[in-house]
Amino acid sequence: MSAAFALVLRPDSSFDVIEWRSTGETLSTLYREIDCTSIAVVDLSSEVSMWLDDEGMLKNSPVNHPAMLLYSISAPIHQAYHGTAVFTGGPDARGNTKGLSLDRCHALLKLAGIEVPKVPDLRTS
Repeated sequence: MSAAFALVLRPDSSFDVIEWRSTGETLSTLYREIDCTSIAVVDLSSEVSMWLDDEGMLKNSPVNHPAMLLYSISAPIHQAYHGTAVFTGGPDARGNTKGLSLDRCHALLKLAGIEVPKVPDLRTS
């Protein structure tokens, strides 16, 4: 099985790509990365889900403009999204949340207007 990842995208456009295990740790990983206790999910497509703090607006978390831009690609914006967003794959046949490939993470960042430096290839002597 190939490695799977999730994209953690913050309101200031900083991000992390984390390893994603599709079973057993989904909620604990999301709670930790988003720093919240109540999660909402928005499906951007059958292959990409966006997870957010369900109470982000109530906590006065900053608006996440990069996440809103990614949402706007799939549907008209009808509300602001606040705080850190985590992007994963959609659900598999058993309802477990799949991860993303590194290429999909990079594509999402590019769509959000975030430049990602190219990592050089490994050198061997």
